[in-house]
Amino acid sequence: MENQKKLSTLNIVGIILIAVFLPIIMVNLTIVVKGWTNPDEIPMIFDTAPLIVISDSMTIDKKNDTGAFNKGDLIFIKKVDPATLQVGDIITYISNDKEGSIITHRIVSIYEDGTFETKGDYSPGYDRDPVTYEQVVGKYSGRIARAGDLALFFQKPVGVIVLLGVPLVAILAIDFFQKRKETDKVSSEKAELEAELAKLRAEKEQLQQAESTEKVEEENADN
Repeated sequence: MENQKKLSTLNIVGIILIAVFLPIIMVNLTIVVKGWTNPDEIPMIFDTAPLIVISDSMTIDKKNDTGAFNKGDLIFIKKVDPATLQVGDIITYISNDKEGSIITHRIVSIYEDGTFETKGDYSPGYDRDPVTYEQVVGKYSGRIARAGDLALFFQKPVGVIVLLGVPLVAILAIDFFQKRKETDKVSSEKAELEAELAKLRAEKEQLQQAESTEKVEEENADN
């Protein structure tokens, strides 16, 4: 019963680990493949892209975790029709600078030509250039606080090893203990069978000894 309980716990842990890590692995692989095939575009999955925040331009008070999001957060942007955007929306766009920086700021006004004026909530000034429809990548839809650092870790060689190794070790551990349980069960059944055979042999010897004693007594009585 104790072995079965331990095995069940291991199975549950393994399933949880696989359920957690497998989607992360699949998402990372999808992002990597899409990044290779379309290097000039931000890879999206189901029209949604995860981004890691690397600046405090949207942070108001990081200590109290106020503001739309903070440096080190993992945010999600969803593909959007730029014509539907309004003042107050937070958008991600590709900057016109030489690096083609990816910026996620809030729309503070919309010009007559349809371009957007944007600004980081914490930035002292407005972004230099208006944002056109063509530059818009998506609209901010949510975040996971401080998960960006973890996402960065998983992009490093050590993180990839952990990402792939943890569920693999979990599977191997479950398989090992499953086989060990089966082996212990077979050994236990074999031991029980040998004990039963030994008991039967002992009973048979006792019966033969009793019959032999009875026979000797009968011969002595005849004499």
